[in-house]
Amino acid sequence: MSKKSITMEQLLKKTQESAILAVDIYNKPATKFRSFGFIVLMIIAWSALFHAIFEKRKIKYFYRKPDSKRFFYIDGERKAWDISKCCDEYFVDKNSPIKKNLEFFIALRNKIEHRFLPSLDFEICGECQACLQNFEKIIIQEFGEKYGLNESLAIPLQLLSINPDWKNRVIKELQGKHYRIVKNYIDTYRQTLDETVWQSNEFSFRVFLVPQIGNNPRTSSCAIEFVKYDPNNPEEMEKYEKIVAFIKEKQVPVLNPGGYKAGEVSEEVRSKLGIIFNPSYHHVLCWKHYQIRPERGNPQPYLTNLKYCQYDAAHKDYIYTKEWIDFLVSELSDENKRNAILTHKDV
Repeated sequence: MSKKSITMEQLLKKTQESAILAVDIYNKPATKFRSFGFIVLMIIAWSALFHAIFEKRKIKYFYRKPDSKRFFYIDGERKAWDISKCCDEYFVDKNSPIKKNLEFFIALRNKIEHRFLPSLDFEICGECQACLQNFEKIIIQEFGEKYGLNESLAIPLQLLSINPDWKNRVIKELQGKHYRIVKNYIDTYRQTLDETVWQSNEFSFRVFLVPQIGNNPRTSSCAIEFVKYDPNNPEEMEKYEKIVAFIKEKQVPVLNPGGYKAGEVSEEVRSKLGIIFNPSYHHVLCWKHYQIRPERGNPQPYLTNLKYCQYDAAHKDYIYTKEWIDFLVSELSDENKRNAILTHKDV
């Protein structure tokens, strides 16, 4: 076996072991922050996979010194391309959903490296599933079925509770400053995607689990079967759409549901407390005093207390919650507290 073949096999072994370990961490119930471990290990797996592909294609995947054919060396080893450079070199289609999925995780890894955000697992499980399936697709496509992970892994499904009280508890954990920074990145990245990328299961895997009813319950069959969505088969897709229409809730998109503008907040406070309270003065004093949002002009306008206030990027203003109204009514019911807050001149 040539030296190049040995290097390629070593890289393939590394990529397989990293991917298997990533799924193992993701599926352990006791793991508090499964997504971060999964992301770090999958990026290692993808990097090794790209390097193996470049070995096969006889591409020199090492950084060179500027205006030179000489390579950069670190600790006696040539400096290999990082994951971002590999993506740019491998994907011809710069808007590939697989590439966009990887770019999403590369930046996300950098943002959460020094933050402990277990609640993020709930937010990105679709992208995590897509990342693993894309990996399986590419490694088989480039090296054949024998390098696939199908025989090593069960399907990494996470059964998330649909109990609304549980979801509310998770949401309450998502109020910290670190989470808001990361969540803003996630939302902003998703909004920049083309509709075709956003809808692709190669960017984020979305699935309905429908009970399978067989004619003979004793007949051996797969407990779970994934059916690939094929938009080029309209008759088959029509069947799936009928199933989805049957099982999913009717949802009507509403912009800023349950939100209040500053004027509406002020009107509610005036009505309930019988005091003078206007949006451009008294309300400003209140949100400054309780620090629920940044000052206008702040380069990070989304750093709000999500329980009370949310930034509306489309209109570049702020929306306030029912909880904020209730909080103000409770706080300002105390005359001493009200006088202390509403007599400041700093607006």
